[in-house]
Parts: sequence; structure tokens; C-alpha cells
Amino acid sequence: MVKLLNKQIDDLFQAIYESLEYQEYLSISKVIDGNDEIKQLVNEIKRLQQKSVRLEEQKDDSYKEVDKVIDDKVLKLNSIPLYQEYIRRMNQLNDILAESTFQIEKYINSKI
Repeated sequence: MVKLLNKQIDDLFQAIYESLEYQEYLSISKVIDGNDEIKQLVNEIKRLQQKSVRLEEQKDDSYKEVDKVIDDKVLKLNSIPLYQEYIRRMNQLNDILAESTFQIEKYINSKI
């Protein structure tokens, strides 16, 4: 029984890996990884978010100014068409994964 279940789970993952949506996501991820402007913006945003959290934990109100800079950089990042396409494909893949999870849970709950 367990072997059969493991096989079916492996088959599900294989179907996801072979899906057009996953392949498109991988493809654009590689393009994103090669885009210095996007990588730099993402790294700056992460660095600033960490700084903002530290300042807020220290009760330093200057975190609000850092948050404004973050918002500006996020707007700039979100205005890049390549990044928009990356987000669209990522959301599409996440929707498929969420639906798969829902269907598995629904099936398990019907058997319990």
C-alpha cells in the first residue's frame, strides 16, 4: 500500500515537473537570474527590509524612511516587464500546486 502511494506521489511530482507551466517558470527563472538590474533590485530590497526590521526592533522610527525607499524600489521592480512575466508564471505554477494540494486533501478527507 505504501509503495503504491509513494509511486502515485512520485507520478504527481513528475507530471508537475513535465508540465508546460513548470517548464515556463524554469525558463523565465533562468532569464531572471541573468538579469543584473532585477537581481540588484531584489538584493537591495532584501537588504533594506532587514535594515528596516532591525530599526523597528530597536524602536528607531527611521525604519519608516527605509520602508519608503523599499516601496520605491518595489515599484521599480514591478514595472519591469520581464519581472512581471516572472511573477505571472510563478503565480500560475503556485495555483496549480495549490489546486493539487486541495485535491489531495479533499481525497484524503473523503476516505477518512
